[in-house]
Amino acid sequence: MSKRTSYSRGVKAMNYLYAIRLTDLSWPDLVKYLNIIPLSEQQKISQLRFDDDKLRSLLGKLLLFYVLKKHHDDQTNTLPAIRYHQYAKPYLEKLEGGFNISHSGEWIVCLYNPYGVVGVDIEKTQPIDINDYREVLTLTEYNAIKNGLLDFIQLWTLKEAIIKADGRGFYLAPNSFEIPLPFENHTKLDLADHSWFIALFDFSTDYSLAIASMTDTQQTSIQTVDIESLVQKLL
Repeated sequence: MSKRTSYSRGVKAMNYLYAIRLTDLSWPDLVKYLNIIPLSEQQKISQLRFDDDKLRSLLGKLLLFYVLKKHHDDQTNTLPAIRYHQYAKPYLEKLEGGFNISHSGEWIVCLYNPYGVVGVDIEKTQPIDINDYREVLTLTEYNAIKNGLLDFIQLWTLKEAIIKADGRGFYLAPNSFEIPLPFENHTKLDLADHSWFIALFDFSTDYSLAIASMTDTQQTSIQTVDIESLVQKLL
């Protein structure tokens, strides 16, 4: 099991979000960094069909290794083996706290909290037919979107962040819990097993970014990392 650090209410635990952009990056340029990550993860990447998907997956793992080196001063040359819980939520035995990775379009993000479990979701804004999603929303959420009181992509990233933090995937059905409406940023949502602070962040034009954390989401640092800084930290 992953190592957990006890959280004291007197400690202002920070959520650290690191992001890297695909702009001007290509798979042939970065494939040489595959050997930094575990063989099992290399094999998963090699099975992806499109180069951009391979690039997103690799950069997510490299951001995770960046977190390990930045916050734990890790001196190894390769990312340790990624372990998986019962419902396939990943963890690192050497990394205290929790992390989560998400990507969409040209952005890859990795969220880390040294004191607790987290979830993150980023989605590129695109036209949708809300009727296609009726079954995964509560009636209150569905009506709020239909009446123009709530943006679907923002709602969905909040739900995804909670589901990813929870760690059971879609065993926690999206319509089994409800985002408090009207939504207030950094609100606390109580589910059966856990309580989550949830928040949306103005991150990039045409993208919605949401996080769920066991600790206060007002304490969140967002840093964009360029490929040069990333590689310099890892090598």
